[in-house]
Amino acid sequence: TTLMKLLAGREEPDSGSIKVGQTIRIGYYSQEIETSKEAGIAYMDPKMRVIDYIRETAEFVRTEDGLISASKLLEQFLFDAAMQYAPIEKLSGGEKKRLYLLKVLASAPNVLLLDEITNDIDIPTLTILEDYLNSFAGIVIAVSHDRYFLDNLAERIFEFDREGNLTQYEGGYTDYLEAKKRKGH
Repeated sequence: TTLMKLLAGREEPDSGSIKVGQTIRIGYYSQEIETSKEAGIAYMDPKMRVIDYIRETAEFVRTEDGLISASKLLEQFLFDAAMQYAPIEKLSGGEKKRLYLLKVLASAPNVLLLDEITNDIDIPTLTILEDYLNSFAGIVIAVSHDRYFLDNLAERIFEFDREGNLTQYEGGYTDYLEAKKRKGH
């Protein structure tokens, strides 16, 4: 989580610096929905309508199928027409998480930071997310304890040890475990 916050610019490093390229657009999905307006995209005004929450980021979103409206995107993320005009405060916790995820995706990032995204997310939302990520043209950096999710998503695993060393493994989580076994860890 700390690494994700550093990459997203939410925290400053104790030493050194982080340089983000000019063409990089980071979309950051944090573990919690924020209650402070200073949190930017992670903030949800409980009185705002669902559709307006997405429209303040984008009226239309570019997907691999072309431009689609905020309303159509909401439908794809299981928000029917009635739900789209309801205030956010009427949503369940899981629906708020799904809406927040949609807001991050609607911001058109080319680097997506997902911090424990599978916590408190239902199976239909996870299925939609996996489909979206499989066609995502950018880079996805995910922190997760969900082995199944990592096996479906990851093409590369980075392991940080207690001394701050980084080891790269190719493949998903199962491939990572097998490589560690071969190395005798």
